[in-house]
Amino acid sequence: MHRRTETLDRYLGPTRRAMEDLYSILGVPRTASTKDITTAFRKLARKLHPDVNPGNATAEGQFKRVSAAHDVLSDPERRAAYDEFGELALQPGFDLQAARQQRDWQRQRHRAAPPAAGGFGAADAAFEHFDLGDLLGSRFGWPGRSRPAKGDDLHAIVELELAQAIRGTEVTVNLRDDRVCGDCAGTGFRPKAGAERCPHCRGTGRQEVAHGQLRIASACPACGGHGGPVQVCPSCAGRGKLGSPRSVTVRIPPGADDGSILRIPRKGAQPSGSGQPGDLVIETRVRPHPLFVRDGLDLHLRLPVTLDEAYDGAHVEIPTLTGKVRVRIPPGSQSGSRLRLRGKGVGRGGQKGDLIVELQVRLPERRDERLAEALRNARTAYAESPRQAFEGIGSRR
Repeated sequence: MHRRTETLDRYLGPTRRAMEDLYSILGVPRTASTKDITTAFRKLARKLHPDVNPGNATAEGQFKRVSAAHDVLSDPERRAAYDEFGELALQPGFDLQAARQQRDWQRQRHRAAPPAAGGFGAADAAFEHFDLGDLLGSRFGWPGRSRPAKGDDLHAIVELELAQAIRGTEVTVNLRDDRVCGDCAGTGFRPKAGAERCPHCRGTGRQEVAHGQLRIASACPACGGHGGPVQVCPSCAGRGKLGSPRSVTVRIPPGADDGSILRIPRKGAQPSGSGQPGDLVIETRVRPHPLFVRDGLDLHLRLPVTLDEAYDGAHVEIPTLTGKVRVRIPPGSQSGSRLRLRGKGVGRGGQKGDLIVELQVRLPERRDERLAEALRNARTAYAESPRQAFEGIGSRR
């Protein structure tokens, strides 16, 4: 067994510094709230989504990076583990409790046993037998308590009409179910039959990288871990992935908003091994409505009324997204007055918004001298000038 005398703290430090920080990918500080993280993700997702950038491999790669970063940082438990252990916490089979126990145990032993004359103390000697495979799973080829790999999450954008978003609806999402090719492990290549061994790893397919006195085994970069010259994988034609188009019917619950995120468990990509499928992550986009404007759970509607309806009052029929209703316009209503219809807004999670109707008094389009004369005579009906509050403002003394 190779000596693993470097402490866990020494190993974790350079690993965290070398990785691409998930917070930087989303452009948010480490102190960002979950809401800020989701807002940043939605902004980037709208810009980078493959539907917006068809055929742009760079944008697709960036979209996958921001999606993966959001999946981790939007989950409080995964975010806490990532903040504590960095990239190691993202590896399959990572055991948070085991990592903490090993770290705390190492620190206690290190404090209890100062370095000996040779430069390493009893704590370092004991740490020599600590197998990082329990924490890293199969990342470096070490046996450990790794769980079966989970398939990738798939992302889709679904456009809805406002009425569909409010009532809920079923939509069909077309996906391409790519999964890692099992014959080439996603590399796109397979070893040539009867070919000579790779000179870099001597046919082992592995190389060792030293971190201080800690030596870590990883796949040989020259042969991709195959141990010798390779050929294009015939199963996937060098893509490294297998898959075919498929459709998934998804129920959008009532009350979806523009930018809502819906996660459908186990409807994502299939893994290459025996693990469970990833999730299907759906973002809803709600098209603007010609009459209604949504504000949270409330809906707003502008209602044109005639002069006589505003002055004398009236009962008028108005539309809602669930059918027509009659409302009463109180006598003497001013333009801009609001009527609130309780429970006629958006319903979600046991709550129900309101429909707020704003009155807009409209003058007749056609000129009529009799109406003009009547309106001039109506000036005597005002108790005071409607611009009474303006008097004295802005005048010079």
